[in-house]
Amino acid sequence: MIILKNIIGILTDPKNTRMFLLGGIVVLCILLFRQCEQTTLAKGEASRITNNWKASLDTIQNYVDKDGNSIAQIRALNLSLDEIKGELKFEKNKPPLTIIKTETVIKEVIVEVPVIILDTVVNTVIGDFSSALTFSDKKEWGKSFRAIDGLIPYETTDSLITFGNANIELQQNIFLTASLIRDNKTKELFVNLLTDYPGTTFNSAEGILINQKSKAFKGLQYENRKTLGLGLQLGVGLTGDQISPYVGIGLNYTPKFLQW
Repeated sequence: MIILKNIIGILTDPKNTRMFLLGGIVVLCILLFRQCEQTTLAKGEASRITNNWKASLDTIQNYVDKDGNSIAQIRALNLSLDEIKGELKFEKNKPPLTIIKTETVIKEVIVEVPVIILDTVVNTVIGDFSSALTFSDKKEWGKSFRAIDGLIPYETTDSLITFGNANIELQQNIFLTASLIRDNKTKELFVNLLTDYPGTTFNSAEGILINQKSKAFKGLQYENRKTLGLGLQLGVGLTGDQISPYVGIGLNYTPKFLQW
């Protein structure tokens, strides 16, 4: 009876009543926040489905900007980890955030390359040749470049010219940027591809933004959460038979099932 009387006294104390009222307001705010979060998730899922439907019908568009850069754009998908399972391997604790795949074709015509005749012995696997045609050319475009070197051995006997196997070395440094962007108004996703290497055509591209609000992604985050932490504490505590607010620094333990 004494214990029950003390509990009733604590609950009816005007000072404690204000603290309980404050605690109730905090709980109601948390519940309201969670309800708003669920509503936002539902709207986000509807936008995601619409985006993926449009992306499934889209085709890649190529064009050249005023600076001569080859650019392509196509709608991107917004998928969960479950939806890409089996197509992509990744470490369990390192889920991907974005995926971009692209196929390109480069059609370049190399012209006005100076050719030099060398009167020297050239050793090849099919014999020795007394002369050779050589050529070398290098072009640079911003961050990309192409360098080509070639040697074609030949032999002249009377009016007959015999050529050996050509040795051609091609070096290409192709700078490519691939970005995944979102339209703030429509929430639609797009893959943007850009290169300054001329003659480039993007045949196809696929962009995927991993849905970080999906159950699979949140499940991985849940598994990697820590239960112990050191931080600032603000709350209400029981000291003896008095309930009072407190502020301090301490070690926090929060079981995973109480985290959201």
